[in-house]
Amino acid sequence: MTRSLLVGAMVLGLAACGSGAAKDAPPGGADGSAGTARAAAGRSLDAGSRVTATLQTALNSRTNKAGETARAVVSANVTDSRGRVVIPAGSNVLLSIVQLEPGSEQIRPEGRLVLAVKSVEIDGVTHPISGTLAPIAHHFEGRGITKDEAARIGAGTAVGAVAGQVIGKNTKSTVLGGAIGAVAGTAVAVRYAYHDVVVSAGTPISFTLANTLTLAAR
Repeated sequence: MTRSLLVGAMVLGLAACGSGAAKDAPPGGADGSAGTARAAAGRSLDAGSRVTATLQTALNSRTNKAGETARAVVSANVTDSRGRVVIPAGSNVLLSIVQLEPGSEQIRPEGRLVLAVKSVEIDGVTHPISGTLAPIAHHFEGRGITKDEAARIGAGTAVGAVAGQVIGKNTKSTVLGGAIGAVAGTAVAVRYAYHDVVVSAGTPISFTLANTLTLAAR
């Protein structure tokens, strides 16, 4: 009978140990896999991280203006220091047009093109961001002679004709003065004629984050 009691005590002792071990085990299994997964859900990108994208919106200084929005699509996964994807390829990036102005030989031959990074959409959630854009490839398109330029040519011709008449006092001088005035007016028009800044859809862009981007744990 004593032996039976001892055996029973040993069984109870083993059961108690097993119960204590179960209480001490980390949640989600002995390896703590669930806890690790939860910890990995909070991802972030440091300031200075580089993002490459492809512009989806064509821009033209003749038709677009400051305050409008342009869209780009991230072209490659952007990962954190541990190699985890924070911004997946295909995410939408929104940019704001700060300045988009044509150029001319007389005023700002290079025109003006300034965009600001506003936000990125990740898994359906929009995250405000800011960044520094690298120079964007663009080209120029001449507008031709507009009404304003035509008016300048006409003014130049009229002035030339009047000057010729006053100086020469004859019709021949008037014709010659008019011809000279037309040449001068054309030169003025070309000098002031606008050429538009154009950025084609599909143009690659890149920017570096100005601040840390942190995604909430899910």
